[in-house]
Amino acid sequence: MDYTITRNYYLSAAECNAQQEMSLPMLAQKLIDVATEHANILGIGNPYMPNPDMGWVLSRLTIEMNSYPHENTDYTIKTWVEDWNRHFSRRAFSISDDDGNVLGYARSIWMVLNTSDRSNAGLSGLNFNPAWISDIECPIPMQEKHVRIEPDGKESLYRFKYCDIDFYRHVNTVRYIDLLLNQFEMQTYDENIVNRLELSFLHEASYGMEIRVMKQTSDTNPLLHRLYLEKSDGTRPILYSRLRFAPRG
Repeated sequence: MDYTITRNYYLSAAECNAQQEMSLPMLAQKLIDVATEHANILGIGNPYMPNPDMGWVLSRLTIEMNSYPHENTDYTIKTWVEDWNRHFSRRAFSISDDDGNVLGYARSIWMVLNTSDRSNAGLSGLNFNPAWISDIECPIPMQEKHVRIEPDGKESLYRFKYCDIDFYRHVNTVRYIDLLLNQFEMQTYDENIVNRLELSFLHEASYGMEIRVMKQTSDTNPLLHRLYLEKSDGTRPILYSRLRFAPRG
């Protein structure tokens, strides 16, 4: 039995970026939506949690794309479970165009959050079926280990606002991506695509929190950047990201 799911979508202009292709924040949102639907189909989604204070949240997300869907075209997202343990579940995705050509892949690690004490509730209370694990290959590498960086440019401060906050009353994944992408100029995106994005969530951020955004460019590759978000007083790491551009063809 096939325990993957595949969903087809149409990309409208409203879902595109200034380069008339699917925006990276929109792609991340679609991946989360498909993962949510898949978990519900398997009977382990939020509505099936043994405790109403439990819900799935992302711990890691990696997206690697060679190109993106363009305006007024169809595209397909497929997802499957790669593995799980007592603390985390790992799932992968493929993104294809309307001709079936694979445009890229994504890997993700999920945890169950206890919203009452903000801890990792673990997966032991969920009825995982070993048959759900797929042998489909996801060819993109795992994330690199996160490290605190020393910025090589001007740091910026940002205070999270109402529209940054999601269902769990912490900062939404897509809002983090918006913030990271806004650290680069329009010309960067006119000349390049985001070839790979890694997100490693270290601690929750909440409404009204002020953070410091730091960016470091690789000494050997000007298209590779590491970004680090921490509470502005330096007391809490929030997110580590690795972002790699590739020239447009």
